[in-house]
This record gives sequence, structure tokens and C-alpha cells, in this order.
Amino acid sequence: MTTPTPTVPLAIDADEAELRVPSAQPATPSLTLVRDAPAARTNGQWVPVIASSLVLGAAAFAAPALTDSLSGQRVDGATLSLSTGYRILAPVCDTLDAISMFSLGQHVAFAVTFIVLYTVWRFVRDRDHASLFACTRCEISAAGKALLALTAVYLVGAMVPRPTARLALSSSDEIAIDFHSHTRYSWDGWSSFSPEASRRWHQAAGFNVAYITDHSTFAGAEEAALNNPAHAADGTVMLSGIEVRDRGNHLVVLGTDARDWQSYTAGNLHELTFKREVEARGPARPVVLFTLPGHLKTESAMAVDAIELSDAAPRGLSQSDAHHEDIARLGRQQNKTLLASSNNHGWANASPAWSVMEIPNWQTMTPAELDEAIRRQILRDGSSAVRVIDRRAPGSVSIAGLALTVPIATWRMLITMSWGERISWLIWIWLGFACVLTLGRFPRPQLSR
Repeated sequence: MTTPTPTVPLAIDADEAELRVPSAQPATPSLTLVRDAPAARTNGQWVPVIASSLVLGAAAFAAPALTDSLSGQRVDGATLSLSTGYRILAPVCDTLDAISMFSLGQHVAFAVTFIVLYTVWRFVRDRDHASLFACTRCEISAAGKALLALTAVYLVGAMVPRPTARLALSSSDEIAIDFHSHTRYSWDGWSSFSPEASRRWHQAAGFNVAYITDHSTFAGAEEAALNNPAHAADGTVMLSGIEVRDRGNHLVVLGTDARDWQSYTAGNLHELTFKREVEARGPARPVVLFTLPGHLKTESAMAVDAIELSDAAPRGLSQSDAHHEDIARLGRQQNKTLLASSNNHGWANASPAWSVMEIPNWQTMTPAELDEAIRRQILRDGSSAVRVIDRRAPGSVSIAGLALTVPIATWRMLITMSWGERISWLIWIWLGFACVLTLGRFPRPQLSR
């Protein structure tokens, strides 16, 4: 029988054993970030500090939110009333209100500024070393998103309801009037802007009275009259008017209704019929208002009783900015009433100006009595019948001034804020920064190329 050989444990040196063990597969390369996220966050910390400093520092240069349109000075007896909702959403409401009060030229300047800043940002940012095809696809995608963002700003500003800044008058004898507004019955009105929607908007903006002056129709004014309060103190009164064409200009006739339809057929004013049947009614006759934009020097244009000093449509604001002094001078020389209109077709939210008249005991008047009192005072007092209160500062029409639209509008917005708005801005600035920091803790890794 064979004796088994005893097993003797081998003494192996640790270094030697290490050489004999098969080597493990190399570990998977670790993921690295293309950008240095911590450094980016450190640089970004200055953004809320700078923004907060601007909001607070602008208070040292505070300017009145409301001014007299002719003198440019602070107005007495009128304030801009902001709801709690407006103050809470101040960054959104202030910004969208400022944009909505741009003239046509300022809207163009705003869009160009956005494009220029976007282009500069795309050039100076850190880039990945990708192929030309990948870079092109990325730039096209980014440009599409930027265009969508710009479009969204305008759509939200025009169509999404938000709190409205309201004019508040201290004198019980003063009344805020909109002399030129529209409803869905105008061919260019928003389809959901009914006469009652117009009434709600006017009431929210602080108007006691509004004339419905749809293009070539009295349908909106007639519908609105059905829900008028018995007395003016009981709610916003909607009165009748019409907008018609006359020799290249647009005129608004106040205090007229469907009984005078023969004077306004096919959207045009028939002067002979109007003078014979409407204008001959004496001191309480309908009032003819010259609207902006228009040809102020048209010699053959029909004589008017009042001229818009401010028309809230972008093209109207453009002419108001360019010819504000000329319009004011014309009103004084010819004793014409100068007034402001919203020209709201349902797309506006903020009112850039209000027309204010002093009519004792207007609260006790019926809508018909108030309409007559307004027209009588305009025809009697001329240039002294109405005072125009501006929320919007006249814009520059020079190329340099338009190029600076964004910084000028931003500064104007900052210096006219109330302290409630400033506090809201500060809260949102730091809340936004806190959200960015929180999201920054979960970076999306990318494989290095």
C-alpha cells in the first residue's frame, strides 16, 4: 500500500503572490463634466447681488408713476392702485406692462436687442468640441427655442389675464373716461372680447366710463348698454360711439347711435348728411374725435372737436412720441380738447394713460345724462375740458434712443416702483437663485470627447 505524501503548505511571499494572481480588467473610465460646474455657480452668485442692488439703488432716484401729459410733472389727486396679486407677481406684471406700453418702434427695438444679446451669448459661451453637423443642429435648435421664448412673452402679455394697475382719483367730482375702445364686433377685435369683457377690463383699470366705438357698427355699444347701471356710481358705464373713415383719417364720433346710421354707411363718414342731421343738434351734439395715427395737416379733413394726445395702440404711441408737442400746440391754438384713449381691441392689459374730467355729481346721473354732460363740457370748454394722466413716459424716436429702449424702459420701471413691488422683486430674485442652486446639485454628466 502506498503511503500518501503529506501536504506541506507553501509559504509564498506576498509580493510573489501578487505577481501570480491574474490581473483584473481595467476599471471603466470615470465620467467627467465638460464644464466646471462649481466655478460656474460661483460666478453666478453675483447675479442676484447685482439685481438686488439695482432694485434697491433705484429707490434713491424715485420718480412718480403718474404724470401730467402736458407738463410732465407729478399729478395731484391721482394715484396708481396695485392689488395684492399685482404686488405678489410684481416682476411679471411690471415687465409685461412695460412691454405692452411700447410704441411700434420700441417693439422693433426690443426684438432686435433680444436677437443681438442672444447672438453675443452664443458666441462667448463655452463650447463643446463637436462636429460641424452637430454644432449646426445645436444652434438651430437653440435659435428655435429663443424665438419661441420671445413669442411666448408677447402671447402671455396679450392673452393671459393678470392683475391690472388701476387709476384711483381722490376727488369725488372727477371721472376717468376712455373715449375710444372696441369689442369683438370690430373686424380686428379679439373674438372673446365681448362688451362685458370690455366693461370688466375698464373697471379693473380704473375707468368710470368707456365709449364703445367699434368699426362701422353699433352692435357692441347696443349690447353693452343693456347691462349699464341705473346710475353711474353703481358701476362702469359703457356709452355709444363709432369709428369711421374720412379722407384718409380715422375719426371717432361720440354720443351717436344706430339712429344716425345714414351718416356712416360702408364704414365712411358722409359729411353732408352728418352736418345736416347730427352736427346741427346744438350744444349737446355728438363729438368728433381725431384718432392717432392720422394726417394732422390734412387741409380738407372735416373739422374735429377733440384730438387724441395718447392712443395706446403701438402705431398711435409712435405718432404721439414723434408729434407730442405739435399735437399739444395745435390743441391750444385751436382750442381743441386733448385726450387719451385705450383703443383696446382686447389685446391690451395695461393702460398707458387716462382722460380725467371734473363733472360735479356725476355719480347720480343716468348713463344718458352722463353722456350728454361729457359732450357738453368738451364742446364748451375745449382745451381745458380734459386732463390727461400718463403712466407711460414719452419714448424717443431717434435711432440712438430706440436702440436704448431696453435699458431706458428698465430704468423707468425701477424708479417708479412702490416699495411693495421692490420687496416682491427681491423675494423673487433670491427664490430664483435658490432654485438654480438646488438644480445645480444635480448636474447632467456628459462623456468627455
